[in-house]
Amino acid sequence: MTAVGLLNWNSNQHYDPKAKPCTECGTTTPLRSHAGEAVHKVCAEDWNDRNPNAARYEHEGRDLGTKRFHSDPPRKNGKEGAH
Repeated sequence: MTAVGLLNWNSNQHYDPKAKPCTECGTTTPLRSHAGEAVHKVCAEDWNDRNPNAARYEHEGRDLGTKRFHSDPPRKNGKEGAH
């Protein structure tokens, strides 16, 4: 298993102007996981670190994190995180 570490959440799908309590720490956040779960990015990264045996999410053979919290797939133009 490869350690992913920091998540790439550059897509605007991770932002919701209505803040909700984080599922991990309870303080409010406008951030959302791919599944729409309210969670701070750092809390998601911490959860991944604490759950190394959780099911993995892969895109084109690349480990992007856990199925619960994973990075955005790389953009087709090869510039990860580019807007």
